Parts: sequence; C-alpha cells; structure tokens
Amino acid sequence: MGCGASNMDSVSSSQPALALPREASLEELLGDKLLRQGQEIETAKALDGKKAVALYFSAHWCPPCRGFTPTLAEAYSNTLKSKGLEIVFVSSDRDESSFKEYFASMPWLALDYSDSKRKGILSNKFSVSGIPSLVIVGPDGAIINKDGRAEIAEDLEGVHFPWYPKPVPDLKSGPGALNEIPTVVAFCESSTVEVQQSVLEAMKQLALQYIDKMPEGEETASVAFMIATEEGGIAAQLRKIMSLPAKPDGPRVMLIDIPDDGAYYCGPEGEVTAEGVATFVANYENKALIRSRLSKL
Repeated sequence: MGCGASNMDSVSSSQPALALPREASLEELLGDKLLRQGQEIETAKALDGKKAVALYFSAHWCPPCRGFTPTLAEAYSNTLKSKGLEIVFVSSDRDESSFKEYFASMPWLALDYSDSKRKGILSNKFSVSGIPSLVIVGPDGAIINKDGRAEIAEDLEGVHFPWYPKPVPDLKSGPGALNEIPTVVAFCESSTVEVQQSVLEAMKQLALQYIDKMPEGEETASVAFMIATEEGGIAAQLRKIMSLPAKPDGPRVMLIDIPDDGAYYCGPEGEVTAEGVATFVANYENKALIRSRLSKL
C-alpha cells in the first residue's frame, strides 16, 4: 500500500500557472536545473543520453516510501543506471530540512524543493494520487509506465527495461488500472502454470485489440485486462467483496467496474478462451449483463 493523496502537494489556485507547452518535453517539464548531491546541474546535461527517466514521487514521512527507497537505490546503483535509467526525486516532504535529509540517502537527481508549482504540475500531469509513485517517462515526455514501482520491484536487474506496460498485468504486482477503468480479471490462482499461460494468451488477444483502438492522446484503453495467478493479496480481497469462494477451484472471469459505484459482472467459468472473453466484454458494453455491487471489506 502507499500513502494517500491527501498528503500530496498540489498547485494552489491562487498561484499563477507555470507556462508549459501543451506537449512538453521532459526537459521542459523538469525545468532548467535539477539537484544532485546538493549541487545544481543543468537538466539537459543530467539527462543527456538517458533512455528513460523515472519520476519518483516520495516523502520521508511516508513509511512505504522509506521502505522502497533503499531497494530502488541499490537497483539503480547496481544495474539500472548503467542501462540508461535516470531517476528524479519529486518531494512531498513537509519541510526543506526533511527533504534534504531524505535526499541525502538517494544517489540520483531531485527537483528543487522550492519549486512547488512545478512539483504540483508534475503530480497533476501524471495523475499521481498517492506515494510512493514511480512514473517511467521517455525523453520526449511521453509516459512509458505509470506503475514503475511494481515493475522495478519485480525486475531489479532491469531485464525488461524500460518496462513498457504488459497487455495483461498480474494482480500480484499491484492493482494496475483497476481503480480507474472497467477491468476484466481472470482468476486462476489454483490453476496449473500451463492453464494460467493459456488464460493469459486468451486475454492478451483482446487486450491488444483494445489498446490498438485507443484514441490518439488517450493513455488507457476503455477496458483493461488482468490475471490473478497467486492466492492472497488483492485477488483475495476482490474475491471477498464479490462473494466468490476464497479457495478457487478453477478459472473464473469477472468484470469489475469500480468507477461505476463499485459494479461487477460475473463471467465464464472453466476454460477461458479468447472468443468467450470477447463475448463477455461485448455483452457488458451492450448492457446485457446482470449488474452486482461490490460489498465493503
């Protein structure tokens, strides 16, 4: 879990907006200067030759941040920096002394603590609602992956750098877009690895179709797809609030629409096929399914 959005800094409506181009490059987003080990460095020089930049929204007062930072620092120093990743700390600390103390433990760059307007704009642009949050961005300012924290936690050596999003992410890595858009989840925690791979391939076909249909400028498809391969965690929580058996006995596909007042829809059980999932989603879009509502944990 992370720290809630109520503790995130934001741009005050009484402050003038920072004049950024509509499609700003990463350098324009970050400004002319960044900090490294307490010294100012030109942003262009700091990012020269980097293949991707991770914006690390974090704060010393946030326990999950303090837990993740040493892991990230070790991975950065050991492998990720040499692969072409740079990290920029975007602080949500409550005062400058806390910022300096926390930043002293980091081997990467930071946005100047005093640049609160830019910090707020970055949080808004990349839809950061809680911390720690790690957004992977390309040199052109385009988002590569909003859930860099989960990606790097599973890939400390950067085998999959720069971590382009998987069409069908696993719930064990985090909720993905579950809280934001309707999401089809294939629950197959007790299935064999072979069955899970078959389910993944069936889901992947449709997920890629929805990604291909995304309008230009949109960051997410109209429907997301996920798979649950391990018991416990988020999968167990979802089973509980949908009144599904806690002990799975085979694959089960569900569609969860949290933005629609916590709606969910029951899908096919047993063998999961691309055709079956496609029909299920089409019926959802045509409002031909029975709507249920998630219970509270």
